[in-house]
Amino acid sequence: MPGLKRLFLLWLALNISFACAVKYSSHAAAESGQKPTDELRLAAQQWLGTPYRYGGNDRSGIDCSGLACRLYQSVFQYRLPRLANRQRQLGYSVHYPYLKAGDLIFFRFAGDERIDHVGVYLGQDQFIHASTSRGVTIDRLSDPYYRKHIVVIKRILR
Repeated sequence: MPGLKRLFLLWLALNISFACAVKYSSHAAAESGQKPTDELRLAAQQWLGTPYRYGGNDRSGIDCSGLACRLYQSVFQYRLPRLANRQRQLGYSVHYPYLKAGDLIFFRFAGDERIDHVGVYLGQDQFIHASTSRGVTIDRLSDPYYRKHIVVIKRILR
């Protein structure tokens, strides 16, 4: 009987922690009546034109993983790890046709195994990212240049 009680308590703890981990909503979006997708686009618009700065984390300059962190924090109240390689370890992989706003898209432009770049999918074939040459910008994911360099797409929330 003690084993059964222990098993039940473990089951209960897992269910409670799973419910807490999976439950997600944008509090600001819920309060304003907006969908999280709309709030993500609004937050993204505020970063457009911000210059690229490696290791940057504010509007004076930001890099790609910093932008992902800031958007996730402000829209989803979720703290991502600061580095793209760490961000890649979260969530689960999603195939291109099933993208949803908020999914993280990881790219490799160099020949080695490292992740070089991350962007946040906004929906409607668009993603926001911090380009080293153009700063924070929105591009089309169907652009052959970007499609060719996608390594993995990850869904962190939902």
